[in-house]
Amino acid sequence: MDDNVGPNKLTWRSPQVRFKVLFTALLLAFVCYGLFTWVLWPVKVSGESMMPNYVNGSRHFINKLAYWSEKPQRGDVIGLRAPDGDVLIKRIIGMPGEHLSFDGGVVAINGLRLDEPYARSRIAWSNAPVALGPNDYYVMGDNRAISVLGPISSDRIIGKVVF
Repeated sequence: MDDNVGPNKLTWRSPQVRFKVLFTALLLAFVCYGLFTWVLWPVKVSGESMMPNYVNGSRHFINKLAYWSEKPQRGDVIGLRAPDGDVLIKRIIGMPGEHLSFDGGVVAINGLRLDEPYARSRIAWSNAPVALGPNDYYVMGDNRAISVLGPISSDRIIGKVVF
């Protein structure tokens, strides 16, 4: 007897097939919702503060679980919540407990010049020295001509920009 003929053939009209498709679609929707709500948060770059590495209008994802098992590191690009509620993308320059000084567009940490290959535009700006507290990080944009944010508390860090 031919397997394609008969009352036991599974087709789209079969309730079993419809249930499996519906269950798979709902499961996939739930997994995507959970992934993009609790793990990866989409963000769009607004402005030129992270040029040339992150361009205005580009879309990236913030991994909200990145710092559950390890602490942020110098050079990490992070998503952070600004005081006005906006989400910003900045690079970590200074770590907790460090002393930063700024002279002629050069950043020094604990007296040693910081090598910053990601910062391509430099201007001769200077800021007052900063001593970071035990839960503070110093963040800046890669485009130093227009972006210097400053110290932030670790509780404002949302996660690490992954792609």
